[in-house]
Amino acid sequence: MSTTQEHIKRIQDKLTLLVEKHNALMKENDRLKKSLQETANEAGLLKEKNDQLTLQLNMLKVAETDESKEAKAALEKKINEYIKEIDKCIAQLGDQN
Repeated sequence: MSTTQEHIKRIQDKLTLLVEKHNALMKENDRLKKSLQETANEAGLLKEKNDQLTLQLNMLKVAETDESKEAKAALEKKINEYIKEIDKCIAQLGDQN
């Protein structure tokens, strides 16, 4: 009987050790999941900041080019033409009444 009891004791010790290792691994898994989530959040924030900085850089590049000045002048000219056409239309509508 003593060998059976020793065998049962060894099995219990191994089970206890396995449960302790399982618990330790579960804690480690939770810690790693939390770390992964924090890293993913940080990566998202960095990507958003990168996108904003890229947009700002592109805007600065456009603002510094001579072509943008010409494009801006052409756009202003076109807008002024539209305003004149709208004013003519308003004047015509006012004359009809």
